[in-house]
Amino acid sequence: MSQPSTRSSTAKPAPASAATKGAWATHHGHQQTTTSTNTVTAPTPVYYNASTKTFYPTTPIRPITPSYTLIALQDPVAITKPRTLLVVLDLNGTLFYRAKNNKRNVTPRPHLQAFLDFIFEHCKVMVWSSAQPHSVDAMLSCGFGNRVPKLDRVWTRKDFRLSEHDYNKKVLTIKDLEFIWDDIKAGKASAAVKESATTAAAVVVPPSPKGSVDDKNKALEDEDDEVFDQTNTVLIDDSFDKVQLQPHNGVQLLDFDEDLVKAGTDCELLKVRRYLEKLIYQKNVSAYMRVHPFNSNAPLHEDDVEVAKKNNDANNAKEADELADLASRLEKSSI
Repeated sequence: MSQPSTRSSTAKPAPASAATKGAWATHHGHQQTTTSTNTVTAPTPVYYNASTKTFYPTTPIRPITPSYTLIALQDPVAITKPRTLLVVLDLNGTLFYRAKNNKRNVTPRPHLQAFLDFIFEHCKVMVWSSAQPHSVDAMLSCGFGNRVPKLDRVWTRKDFRLSEHDYNKKVLTIKDLEFIWDDIKAGKASAAVKESATTAAAVVVPPSPKGSVDDKNKALEDEDDEVFDQTNTVLIDDSFDKVQLQPHNGVQLLDFDEDLVKAGTDCELLKVRRYLEKLIYQKNVSAYMRVHPFNSNAPLHEDDVEVAKKNNDANNAKEADELADLASRLEKSSI
């Protein structure tokens, strides 16, 4: 797994999104406790989200890069040839639900396999989760199967450049996509240096005929040489706050929580797939997503309605079988 280089910032924390601004209670300064003899001043916790007791990280949150905003403000432009997107996947709350009373109990989100089939066919895919490595491994083994080796990168809590103090504390973890873009560039630069050294030492061979295997390999190399940036990167997460530095590259899903697990009718991944089908035909996804953000409340595509119905019928049948089995075992135990 690639490890990005450390980078510091001295900027003040960025404000919460307008949609969630009212939910955040940020405490600065000190609170005073008055006694009969004196006044004691004690520091108050600095929460990013007081309701969940999530703290600000000790490293200040940098502001949004001005060039990012300028590029996102461009007009969306459709293209005729699909392009390869870099899709960055969150895990817990996005693709899986981990039971709070038993973290080993992992439930995949409905339609996960069909969704993964699509993005692995059309996109470069990586994972970035704020969970620790062992938890990431558990979720991947639950739902990704033999696709794990096909992931371009697997990043965990270790890749947020957190201090040791923040790593072991419940702090806001922001997924700064520039970390990824810089890491990809660094990897390509390193590979280019190695290739140059190898080429210099190799014997010159005549060019291969047109249409040969070498031509096909060259086409694959050209695809790998594509630069990834805000025009072709999509982060799929259940939290807007984690993508606040590149807000027009984030697809925010409904949090896949216990209620949605019990309902068994969740169709978010069907909707995201349709959204990605539009994004692969965009010259600048951040411009398109600014004008047409993902909407969880949008109706299902007509072709997906039957898929969702079949999935719900299968879930209902499974639940009915489980209840029948339970009733049978209770009846036998009472005899």
